[in-house]
Amino acid sequence: MTLLDLTPRVADTGRLTALPVAIIGAGPIGLAAAAHLVERGIDFLIFEAGDEVAASVRSWGHTRLFSPWKHLVDPASRRLLEQQGWVLPDPERAPSGAELVEKYVAPLAAL
Repeated sequence: MTLLDLTPRVADTGRLTALPVAIIGAGPIGLAAAAHLVERGIDFLIFEAGDEVAASVRSWGHTRLFSPWKHLVDPASRRLLEQQGWVLPDPERAPSGAELVEKYVAPLAAL
């Protein structure tokens, strides 16, 4: 059971279902939100201030994260990526920001 299962559903009105969801930022969190919407068949638009996906993460790409891969990859994103042959990097290792973009965010954005 997820938080989504516990959330009351909003009454379906034509006015709300005709609009896409706006996602602000094409970093790991914004793309994870998009992955969840893809699984639910909900239209969305992603807005990114930078010139490419994960522009903010790229600016500190030399820095190693504190969390290992197993805590960084969203489950919906992982399901979508694995359908394309993607393999989770060493789950116990913490990547750098550049590795996060190269091995996770960029492949997810390419989908």
